[in-house]
Amino acid sequence: MSEPRPVAVTGMSIMTALGRGPAAQLSGTPAFAEVTRFDTSNRRTHHAAIAADAGMLDEELDQAIADVCLQAGVDRSTTPLLLALHTPPIHDFGQLRTYTSACVSATTALADAATLIRLGRVDRVVVAAAYLVEPYQFALFDAGRALSTDGALRPFSLHRTGTLLGDGVAAVVLQAGEGLAELVSCARSGDAYHPVQPAPDGRGLATAINSALRKADLPPEAITYINANATGTTYADASEAAALRQLAGPAVSSTKGLHGHALEASGLVEFVVTVAVLRQGKLPVNAGFLEADPACAVDLILDAPRLVTSPYAMSLNSAFGGANTALVVRAG
Repeated sequence: MSEPRPVAVTGMSIMTALGRGPAAQLSGTPAFAEVTRFDTSNRRTHHAAIAADAGMLDEELDQAIADVCLQAGVDRSTTPLLLALHTPPIHDFGQLRTYTSACVSATTALADAATLIRLGRVDRVVVAAAYLVEPYQFALFDAGRALSTDGALRPFSLHRTGTLLGDGVAAVVLQAGEGLAELVSCARSGDAYHPVQPAPDGRGLATAINSALRKADLPPEAITYINANATGTTYADASEAAALRQLAGPAVSSTKGLHGHALEASGLVEFVVTVAVLRQGKLPVNAGFLEADPACAVDLILDAPRLVTSPYAMSLNSAFGGANTALVVRAG
């Protein structure tokens, strides 16, 4: 049997409320503001991270796919496409598969794409994901008391009051070989605990973390940065912190505190941001932090960015239903 092939990132496109392109995601300034895209006067929460120049979802998605194919120098018409979306697109993009598995949709698509490449079934895959803040999911999260009431998303912070939604459209080209970065390993797990609450001890996410390290053939101390799932909700952040404490004290931040929670697209948005962070050489601050929470005792990046000290990082995502994913990324 031939050796598994390395999976490289050869093209990246991203749009959030922070701006367009990977560099725009590294500003360090949270993008939350009062929503003007639709009426929120009858909601508890009135804030989200909305891109001022966002077009229609299908238009943004089409442009992102076109951009990464051009950047990577691949033929869009002959490159398999995996999509992560909340609802099927209006237009047919010719996708091989569409993922709607909540907040691990995009990372599940990445994991499947990487597997196809490693096994030699395809040479390249486009993975794309999109979510634009709209009234229906906003109302659902608001009614469920899941949204922050103070206009900020505060990962791992004491007195955090919930998450905030954010626009996110991203696409990447994965290919066998070398590129901007390597997707070293992917792992998935399930809590088998509760329909919407994570296991308090973080066991499901811990399983995914350990599996990703084992597949990457790396010791825990090789991972010196975690882009955490942390959504700013009480139980989920504490559960994730419990899972993280088994590692060798990596620096931690959640970039959701900057660009918001892009639901099905969040995993791909945060994957692109993690690659951009490694390539820039500075680890982002955990935005929105107020005060240490004893239930979230991890090494948070506060006050100022830190320098990258290892080529390896991990991006974590979790979803309702107890699904968890862990991606190990290496700077190219």
